[in-house]
Amino acid sequence: MVSTYLSYDLVVRDMKATLNRTASDAQVSREAAYYEANIDKVSSVDEFLDDYRLYSYAMKAHGLEDMIYAKAFMKKVLESDLTDQDSYANKLTDDRYRNFATAYQFNTAASDAQSDAQETAVFNLYSQAQLDETTSIKEATAYYQSVIDNVTSAEQLVSTNTLFGYILDAYGIDRTYYSDDHFVQVLTSDVSDPNSYVNQLVAIDAASDNDYNSAAFLTLAKAFSFNTDGSVSGTSSQTDAQKEATISAYVEANTTYASEYTLEREQAYYTGKIATISTVDEITGDDRLFEYVKAAFQLDSNLLRSEFYNIVTSDLGDPTNYAAMNGGSAWTSVAAMFNFGTDGTVKSGMTAQDETQLAITQSAYANHYDDADAEDMATLLDYYSNTLTDITSVGDLLDDSSIRAILFKAFGIEEGEYSDAQLKKALTSDLTDPKSYANKSRDQRLINLASAFNFDGDGEAEPPLLAQNEITITTIAKAYIVNEIRYLKDPELKTAKADAQAEAEYYQKNIIGITSAAELLADRRLVDVVLAAKGFDPKEVTDDFLKQIFQSDLSDKKSFVNKQDDERWAELLSSFNFDSKGLLTRDAVGTVQQRGAVLETQNLYLHQMLEEDQGNSNAGVRLALYFERVAPTLTDAYDLLGDDALLETFRVTFGFSSDFSNMDIDMQASLVEKNLKLSDMQDPEKLKKFLHRFTAMYDSENGDYSSSALSVLSGGSASISADLLLSIATLKS
Repeated sequence: MVSTYLSYDLVVRDMKATLNRTASDAQVSREAAYYEANIDKVSSVDEFLDDYRLYSYAMKAHGLEDMIYAKAFMKKVLESDLTDQDSYANKLTDDRYRNFATAYQFNTAASDAQSDAQETAVFNLYSQAQLDETTSIKEATAYYQSVIDNVTSAEQLVSTNTLFGYILDAYGIDRTYYSDDHFVQVLTSDVSDPNSYVNQLVAIDAASDNDYNSAAFLTLAKAFSFNTDGSVSGTSSQTDAQKEATISAYVEANTTYASEYTLEREQAYYTGKIATISTVDEITGDDRLFEYVKAAFQLDSNLLRSEFYNIVTSDLGDPTNYAAMNGGSAWTSVAAMFNFGTDGTVKSGMTAQDETQLAITQSAYANHYDDADAEDMATLLDYYSNTLTDITSVGDLLDDSSIRAILFKAFGIEEGEYSDAQLKKALTSDLTDPKSYANKSRDQRLINLASAFNFDGDGEAEPPLLAQNEITITTIAKAYIVNEIRYLKDPELKTAKADAQAEAEYYQKNIIGITSAAELLADRRLVDVVLAAKGFDPKEVTDDFLKQIFQSDLSDKKSFVNKQDDERWAELLSSFNFDSKGLLTRDAVGTVQQRGAVLETQNLYLHQMLEEDQGNSNAGVRLALYFERVAPTLTDAYDLLGDDALLETFRVTFGFSSDFSNMDIDMQASLVEKNLKLSDMQDPEKLKKFLHRFTAMYDSENGDYSSSALSVLSGGSASISADLLLSIATLKS
């Protein structure tokens, strides 16, 4: 007679081959094929329960074969909201039901034109566009400053396209509609001569109902110092003041929101000017200075020049002064920042601001210079977020001018560059199809725009395509925490739990933004959470190995992932909605069960069939196989005691009598903890040693290999009814 250990060893020596043999059994193969072919056709719980082959296959896979009859009960389980801790499945004491519900998605994912992750990505692009805008302005201005002094004639300036383009942009002039000769005549006009070319343009404009933009041409003429023959008047085509005016005009024309470049320029301008100020009127007469002090001291943007004059000329020694009586401490503090007498001139022996006052003003400006723009941006983005929740179609999106403005800036698209029809084609493109409109355009801006939204081919909103579905993400996060804190006790437990929760939150927050396997593998924090959740030690898994896993084709039996002895690698890969190229694909999403969950169900079914088949010959082998599969997931002694098959294995291994389970539960737990270190069950060698002892003890106790263990594994003795089993799965109080 073959010993239990030898029988067990023959099975597990090459588990992959053993499982393949089980899978090749005609009945097993037929049921697996039926399940895989039909599970995606199911769209409701009732359809699932009404298809006995699908339903019974799934129940058997999850170790719930004895509950197949309880359809009403299982319907409540499957309809549970697993995000709600008080839902039916979450309150059942037996984790098998929650695990079963986790494997299916009968709560349809909600359509969402743009997910939170996609919205965040748009906002990040919008913010980046602001930074790029500033960089572009700085670079263009640096170029202008480097070459403007090299200009020796009006004709040369007009023919230098980049340089003259900067100048025209500064003064709001579109070159398209005017000839070079026109610009030369403007630049060489004597602005003091009413009959000059530019002044004639102004006169014609004034006499017409049309706007010929003559004011811009007059400003352009005043910005340069050319003689009427086009030569430079003096040493340069522009004075320092004219250069600064041109730069300021360009910066203002091209800046959407105040930036650090704005801060840098305005602080430099203020510092240079304030030292020369002798009267209040010189501040209020300079728009840049006046706007500066209003921003620095948070004065009303509509504050009158006369009010500012009265504030800073207040005699702070007089308690009834203008600032104190009309603005209180807010205005007296402003008055204290300047050294003006009551006549509006700088006090004798002083400057408009001393070093301390200037430093306080500069610091105040730095704190508040962008307040208005920041508020405007926050308002605009809040509008975007609130509006997007109500958008259900491409038409809704494109009809909103504010939304369009944000999107165009974020993705670098000019208004009018593409028609609405073209934009709709892009937004409804299937980016997994190389022949889709966006992909064929080869315009990365359109491709990025399409990837930021979730519209189907008809332009209607659909559920977002994520790297993993929400249930899988939540399951991974929970499994990670459990595995990281398993067997720990305080104070280590408290620290480890906090760290694990932080990593799990990082995973949940960032995995939804992953759009390819390459992006996933580039973030080892994300990868390590998945590995640990699946029971792998991240330290033992190399980047190269992971790359080969994620480059595998799940449909190819000879692919790298399918050649691994450990089936968990295929389960891990299939939990992601990536195709063989590592790109997101809806083909992997499934209907009520995601691709990864289908594979896990099939693997569980194989193990159940293998264990059942071995149990027909030797119940001890079945117990050993079951223990090997489940023991590494145990958290404490009570988990073991709650599973009859695990308890029987423990009892036999350590030679306890069949009355062991009649003892007080806490005493049983104490004996388990004394005899078995559960953390050792994570170590394959120690687990193997334990099972070696079990099989030897089993043979000693069951010479004919037909003990009550078979009854334990097949649902208990005949005296325990299915109704009683159902009642055991009661809700927690």
